[in-house]
Amino acid sequence: MVEEIWLPQIDKELCTGCGDCIVTCPTDALELVGGTAVITDPSACNYCADCETICPVDAIALPYQIILESDL
Repeated sequence: MVEEIWLPQIDKELCTGCGDCIVTCPTDALELVGGTAVITDPSACNYCADCETICPVDAIALPYQIILESDL
């Protein structure tokens, strides 16, 4: 069984390239590439949500999966 890796989703249409997420990322998983934020080191991302919180234009979203106890 392969474990699914969850990563922040970056909307390139909304991203302004301000760099706030890059500065905030505690693991340096993000960089600016072509004027937009990109996850360049996916294995470093710890899914802390700092990038989602700091983004002034809501270009970053961290999807979550909710598993109910009855689903286990």
